[in-house]
Amino acid sequence: MAQEMNNKRHAERRQDPKKHSKIMKKTFIRLSLIASLVLATIGCQSHSVQTTSGRQYLNKYEGLDLPNGEAASIDEEVREIANVEPTLRFPARIGLAKLYNGRISNLTAEEVEGWEKAKEEMGAEFGEFIPVSSMIAELAYTAPKRTKDTPIVKSSEIFRKVRLGAARQHIDYVLLYEVFSDTKTTKLASSVANWTIIGGYFIPSRKIQTTGHANALLLDVRSGYPYGTATASLTADELSAWHNNRDKSRNLADKNQIATSLKLIPEARKMMEKLMQNLNEA
Repeated sequence: MAQEMNNKRHAERRQDPKKHSKIMKKTFIRLSLIASLVLATIGCQSHSVQTTSGRQYLNKYEGLDLPNGEAASIDEEVREIANVEPTLRFPARIGLAKLYNGRISNLTAEEVEGWEKAKEEMGAEFGEFIPVSSMIAELAYTAPKRTKDTPIVKSSEIFRKVRLGAARQHIDYVLLYEVFSDTKTTKLASSVANWTIIGGYFIPSRKIQTTGHANALLLDVRSGYPYGTATASLTADELSAWHNNRDKSRNLADKNQIATSLKLIPEARKMMEKLMQNLNEA
């Protein structure tokens, strides 16, 4: 039976080569369209470190004359903020605090695995990662009293809450990081209604693009000294029909946020490795 079917197909090709060519062309177009729906990603990342002395920084300005011999409030504030010294040491207990909507959030299984891999790559001289517990942070934190002038708790209070929670867990330094995304949907110029016709095939007419952004900051729990930062971004594209556009948009954004977090981890590792190297060379 199979042999008869093959013979029939070969006979049809000989009788109508144009028809066979048309079928092959449509098949190629269909495969090309399927390939175009595959998630495409681009992005970038960077990091920086700081180990400068606040005392040396302020010594440069001791001889400067202040107006009327008195320091303005902003001058005193600058001096107070700058007057901090690095006390970085390894191995150390490094807290992990993932922030989402101003709260400490749980790490995904993929992130836990990524941070564990980073710890192994940095070696035993690095120390260990310890997730900052949101419950312990809430236990240690006391919200400031609200007044008529400040009826809403400032968003910067999350840093105070994280440091207090990390201190209760006896963590030396804490790595705070936040991931968020921007998502937009555009309609393709060649679309008809909610679908695009190409080569006789209907394909989704809307393009979903989401860009994930991740920022990390390594802080000294006791002094608030900022030892380093790391950033990463990742853009993902996908095509969608109108009727399932919202679901696909949410799913794509969620997946890309996880992927952006995983892209941040190696960059944060490079930042901490550079700090370890600077200490060894000092």
